[in-house]
Amino acid sequence: MQNNKIVIKDKKFKLLIEQKEIEIAVKKIAERINQDYKGKKPIFLIVLKGAILFAADLIRYIDVHCEIEFISAKSYGPNLISSGEVQLGAIANKLNDRDVIIVEDIVDTGWTLKTLYGKILEQNPKSITTCAILSKPDTRQINVELKYAGIEIPPYFVIGYGLDYDEEGRNLSNIYIIDYED
Repeated sequence: MQNNKIVIKDKKFKLLIEQKEIEIAVKKIAERINQDYKGKKPIFLIVLKGAILFAADLIRYIDVHCEIEFISAKSYGPNLISSGEVQLGAIANKLNDRDVIIVEDIVDTGWTLKTLYGKILEQNPKSITTCAILSKPDTRQINVELKYAGIEIPPYFVIGYGLDYDEEGRNLSNIYIIDYED
């Protein structure tokens, strides 16, 4: 069992979401995807590095035939808020006429998704859908579709379950919120 409060580098964090709640949300997303993509063969485009834990858990519950691809995207760096500038890695050149499901850790400002959609559309997919374990609707700057959202959270910085603070904290099984009270 992990502590309710932790310190990463110079920041204090407190428990926001326990592993059990995360697991329930992942299973619900997988059930919806299994229903919506029955008889299809979607390609899951996993956004690295943050979505890797969510994606691994999600894929275990997916019953439909599928493929997996990865793309790297960065917009935070060592900061607590998105820079608004998204750096994307190379994307597999096999999305033509495919149902693409973007797997994200968190959707906050919407800039990463907007940038990803633009890059994916260049390959003429059949459809593009997004799933994320976390959503911060209060921080949206761009209206993006998030069809499969796990848990809505307040507009604070979080770590754990793949999310990091300057590359640390991804390995935590719970999700922690920055603790401004201490």
